[in-house]
Amino acid sequence: MGAAERKYFGSPDEVRSFPKGKLELVNIGGGIVGKLTLEPGWKWSEHVKPVAGTEWCEAPHFQYQTSGRFHVQMADGMEFDSVAGDVDLGRVSALTRAFM
Repeated sequence: MGAAERKYFGSPDEVRSFPKGKLELVNIGGGIVGKLTLEPGWKWSEHVKPVAGTEWCEAPHFQYQTSGRFHVQMADGMEFDSVAGDVDLGRVSALTRAFM
């Protein structure tokens, strides 16, 4: 068994700020874990798309939502609302979100 690792989001390895939100990242166990904080009114298409330069978010997501509600629209047309307690999986080129 490998050595234990521990990280704290109070001092993340990287912070990416954007209008109405921020992403805090910690590197651990050879991977990256992120904490996304969004304000009401945030939309990927309005607040991140211009920076990303892509039509849809192209990052894979495996996430647990701790609070709030947001609407997810997939590139294939599937849509759903994610709420506190949900675990979501989004594949590459899959989603744009509106935080409510």
